[in-house]
This record gives sequence, structure tokens and C-alpha cells, in this order.
Amino acid sequence: MFGELDQRQLDLTTRLNVTFTPTLSFQLYLQPFTFSGRYRTFKELRAPRTFAFNVYGQDNGSTITYDGGNARYTVHPDSSQPSNSFQFSNPDFRVRSLRSNAVLRWEYRPGSTLFLVWTQSRSADLSDPTLDVGHYLARELLRDPPTNVLLIKVNYWLSL
Repeated sequence: MFGELDQRQLDLTTRLNVTFTPTLSFQLYLQPFTFSGRYRTFKELRAPRTFAFNVYGQDNGSTITYDGGNARYTVHPDSSQPSNSFQFSNPDFRVRSLRSNAVLRWEYRPGSTLFLVWTQSRSADLSDPTLDVGHYLARELLRDPPTNVLLIKVNYWLSL
């Protein structure tokens, strides 16, 4: 079975570097991302080794119906053989994620540094393919549960 995919994507990679003093700096990286896909015009190959298709609901007297309550399609590929009918789940989808890193770097003596790093990751897989930029940025961006990591790294210069 084949279908045509209508896809939409929104991502914005943002970097911010701030140097407060020659020994103290801050770096921020943000990457919100969302991708949605809506399938339509479901079809099957007309014959082996060809690129000709029978579109469900248009060719060979076939029918296709969608049950919104169960999110399932029912296909009758040939009206002369109703026993060949089959069902499949709605393949539409949406994925969203937010990746962020923040790094504070302090050189507390020449050659010796302290790094404080915070990383956060959020993601979700959804069956609703609706991609509304205003809704996504205003309400959904921080809705998913985060995974947070905090790291501290200390380098100390030993002069021998």
C-alpha cells in the first residue's frame, strides 16, 4: 500500500555567546523542532514491475472509509470481492522536540577552568498532524516532560 505524504517542518537553531570578562563566558544553544505528516490518496500497485497505481476510492470500484472514532481506515479494493477488505490505522503523525545546552565557563586562574553545563531534552510523538506555529510556540514547546543533565568539569593547570 502506498500514499502521498503532505509534510511540514519547523525548526530554529539558536546560539548565543556572551563574554562577560576575559575569564568568564556563557554559551546557550536552543533547537526547537517539529515535523508533521498527513497521508492521503492511498493506493496499491496495479501490476508487478510497474509504477501504475489503483487509487482506493477511485479505481476498480474500490471504496475507502475513515472511522474517526477508532482512527482507522477500511478499504474494499475490489467491489466484486468484498471479502478482500482490510483495515489500517491512521498513519498521520507529528513529532516535536526541544534540545538545549547552557555552558558557563570560568577561568579562575591562568590555564585552570571551571565548566558548568546544563542540558535539557524534551520530545513527544503525537498522532495529530496539525502544525499550528502560534499554538506550538505559545503552548506546546514546554509541555513535554524534560530530561535534565547537570555537569561540572574542573581543569587545574599544574606547572612542573
